[in-house]
Amino acid sequence: MNKYLVILFALSINFSFSQASSNASANSLANSSRMLANNGLWINNNSSNSELKGSPYLFDSWNSDNAVIYMADDRAYRLKSLNYNVRLERFEAKFSEDSVLALNPKNINKIVVDNRTFKRYLDPEFQRNSYFEEIVKTNSITILRKFETEIVEGNFNPMTQQKMTDDQIIKKEKYYSTENGEILTEMKFTKGAILKLVDADKKDTVKQYAKDNDLNFKDVNDLKSILKFYNTI
Repeated sequence: MNKYLVILFALSINFSFSQASSNASANSLANSSRMLANNGLWINNNSSNSELKGSPYLFDSWNSDNAVIYMADDRAYRLKSLNYNVRLERFEAKFSEDSVLALNPKNINKIVVDNRTFKRYLDPEFQRNSYFEEIVKTNSITILRKFETEIVEGNFNPMTQQKMTDDQIIKKEKYYSTENGEILTEMKFTKGAILKLVDADKKDTVKQYAKDNDLNFKDVNDLKSILKFYNTI
């Protein structure tokens, strides 16, 4: 397929330009196409041909009414067909079944998908920049979630020397905290670990607030409410 035609078609339907601090507004097609050309690489979509069961993608659907790419130059671009490839640690935009663009993270500040914010941090385990989801921020700390994949081998029949079931790809989560946005510390996503991050003189107040409002520290949405309250005390 002619990639230039794909770009024009995709932009006319799925792509709009906006300033990061304002609502979407019109912009020239040429500027948008340059952004794509300079910030991505066209790849083959081989997901349907994979012998692995399961999906490497974070979201069940590629369709989103609220996916915005915020660039380092304070511009923002809205996409309707975006997903995160956990296995390859990259965001991808799909314009048709055989036209998928892997986004170059170099000039991207953050990506917001359905009100979930993803930014790149230095992974302390692998010492490379990777996407983390910013779960919640307080005045002093940020709690992050990192998605990873693992291959679980299928059952093998030693009598026939053949596999009885396919290998399967599964997604895992790891959690980190950071005070300065540079050094990440892995943490358990438990009530005790989270309470260690709050000021000692406010711990009892936070615990009481969670109890009074029937909030669970291990539920992401509840945790956001708890730490939003913590910001106010």
